[in-house]
Amino acid sequence: MNRDNLISIFQFFLLLFLQSFLLNNINLFGFINPNLYILFIIVYRLDGNPTLLIILSFALGLLLDLLTQGSGGHTIATLTIAFLRPLIIRFSFGVNYDVPMGMIKGSLLTQRLLYLLLMVVFHHLVLYSVIYFSFSNTITILKNTLFTSFFTFIMTYISLGLFKEK
Repeated sequence: MNRDNLISIFQFFLLLFLQSFLLNNINLFGFINPNLYILFIIVYRLDGNPTLLIILSFALGLLLDLLTQGSGGHTIATLTIAFLRPLIIRFSFGVNYDVPMGMIKGSLLTQRLLYLLLMVVFHHLVLYSVIYFSFSNTITILKNTLFTSFFTFIMTYISLGLFKEK
């Protein structure tokens, strides 16, 4: 087992427990709850096994739903963004998407922000669509998606800045 795998395992459990025991207790304005656990899917190795990412995303969502007594929304949302991740990477970074480390070192800040924003918004849109699951709650779904995505985007961007390599 190499160093990258150990770091991934540590990130998986750290984000899982941080989300379930600390961040789920934050209810800003009564409904805004940051979902920082998607950071695991966002920063997963670019040259990593995509099938392993989907399996780990399923496990992350399932464990989070079990720990928080959720309705399965986290599982479906994490599986969705894990499956859509290659398409979002290709859309965000263009021709640099398959160059190793090319999308990190050879990309513009706007491309990285677009990638982060699309991952967060798709996750929250699927999550709240599954949680509310009714056309009569469309306004609630869009409101929760918009405000929670903004708060999660800010927290994720700050977290990525803290772990930036120098």
